[in-house]
Amino acid sequence: MQSTKSFLRSYFKKLPLGLLVLLASFAGALFLFALVVHEVLWEKEEVVDQSSFDFLSTHVITDGLTRIMKVTTYFASATFLQIAYSVLFILYLIIKNLKRAVEIAAIGIGGFIINYFMKLAFHRTRPAAPLISPLQNFSFPSGHATSGFIFYGLLAYLVWKTRIGKPYKIIFGVILILFSMLIGFSRVYLRVHYPSDVLAGFCIGFAWLLLAIYLLESLKKKIQMNGHFRELKGFDFK
Repeated sequence: MQSTKSFLRSYFKKLPLGLLVLLASFAGALFLFALVVHEVLWEKEEVVDQSSFDFLSTHVITDGLTRIMKVTTYFASATFLQIAYSVLFILYLIIKNLKRAVEIAAIGIGGFIINYFMKLAFHRTRPAAPLISPLQNFSFPSGHATSGFIFYGLLAYLVWKTRIGKPYKIIFGVILILFSMLIGFSRVYLRVHYPSDVLAGFCIGFAWLLLAIYLLESLKKKIQMNGHFRELKGFDFK
């Protein structure tokens, strides 16, 4: 047992700090998701969800804010995201960056698939008395929260990969992530999702985005290294 602990300790010490942070973030998101599932779906602890609705009804909801939330929530709808992903995909094809276009398609399609099957797996019914037209599909996790976080997180990542100044990258990234969170709030405000649905959606969206970007970047580096190796094989080092 001691030798195993020593091996693991020495192994993790050799890992780059960035990779350790990524692994910790990924594990933390999955742990929080599992905690929500346990408390809300298995233990039926819905006090926080109901208290949130009561607070919003008493102190927050107004006609004007409801109109704003209806507009906000559209920016993570299936219709909008299908158009937005298509525009991004075509844009990167136009600038002849096929690898990035493929990454965008893979991340977007993967996110939709994950959320679809999770809704089928958990079968949670939606809250009663929504402020917009009732939705017929399942509630957990929130598709808008999941897909919205993935899309706007992806935009933040794409901005980070540009050549603009680092302060602007940070500003744009923060704005995009905050907007995705506002979309999640709009789902609770409009009573089409419980707060726990949205929190779970953020966890899944965050975990998928981290995993997808890491795997795609690793694959891209591997392909580039193989390409350099093939080029070097053409030289004579005698």
